[in-house]
Amino acid sequence: MATWNKKMQTLLKQKKWDMKDWHRALGVDQWSLENLMEMDTSELDKDSLDKIYQDTKQAKLDKKMMRFHSPVMIVSWTHKGGTGKSTTATNLAYELSQRGYNTLTIDMDSQSDMSSVLYPDYLNNPDLSFYEAFSLCEDFKEDAYIQHTEYTNLDIIPGSSKCESLEGQLTVMNEKLRSRIWEKCLKSIRKDNYYDFIIIDMDKTAGILNITTLAEADYVLSPIESMIFAVKSIPPILAQIETVKETNPKLELLGLLYNKVDMRKKKTLAEAMELVEEIAPGSALEKFIKNDANVDNSQREHMPLGVYNRSSVANKQMIEVADEILERIRKRSEKVVK
Repeated sequence: MATWNKKMQTLLKQKKWDMKDWHRALGVDQWSLENLMEMDTSELDKDSLDKIYQDTKQAKLDKKMMRFHSPVMIVSWTHKGGTGKSTTATNLAYELSQRGYNTLTIDMDSQSDMSSVLYPDYLNNPDLSFYEAFSLCEDFKEDAYIQHTEYTNLDIIPGSSKCESLEGQLTVMNEKLRSRIWEKCLKSIRKDNYYDFIIIDMDKTAGILNITTLAEADYVLSPIESMIFAVKSIPPILAQIETVKETNPKLELLGLLYNKVDMRKKKTLAEAMELVEEIAPGSALEKFIKNDANVDNSQREHMPLGVYNRSSVANKQMIEVADEILERIRKRSEKVVK
């Protein structure tokens, strides 16, 4: 059975699959498959190995899944608190991972809400947080800041309450050095291209840390509430994106997501949607997420909504939102190729 690895390598070569193709076809964590190929399989159960081989032989790739030359970085950010920014980032990341996309989440918010849901043990490893990595300008992967969650294809760089102090550190830092921190932190991740998506939960401010992050990102996803006064948060978001685009031309507004929608106030929603369309034509996602007690309950239980209650109204809508987001990314990717 020591030749199983070579036998599998031959099969993968015949199928013209790399490790990412293999994991997508089988629905198994890519890092688990990589570990399997690197170990001595002579002591492993023959029947189990044969099943993996046969499953691989019969498996087919989902041709609708996208491949990228570099991980797509999406930041969840709005200029107002209480809109469900962290919740959106968390549940979108989970949904993408469930579709077979290798997804890395990065928790920049000092409240660490994303970490408390996806990686509740984050407080046990305070030295392995985004704060530590970013303040020391260390490589996220090479310096072991990436943690595997219990969910397939979903990893995290946990947050920390100390993230608040990063703003002050960046303020006194040389601008040239400051602009290179993300490049250094993401160096190995970009080189490996293991992850398809990087989902970042940013703080609601428009400080230097967020501006530095936007300078590396591909997209901004901005949850907004369906109330007229909440629309006030949109112009600052649009203005910030346009400013950052001067140095990062690839940055785009992925969409404005109506969140926590109260269907008892349909008139208010209609008025808000009309005003948003005037301010940012075509920017609002068609799909939205209603108020649903399951969202708060899932957070109290420290699990993604899709795990807590996959059949809930809000989760079904999150699935639709993910569909729309992927389609927007697909269209942009095709446009860039042309």
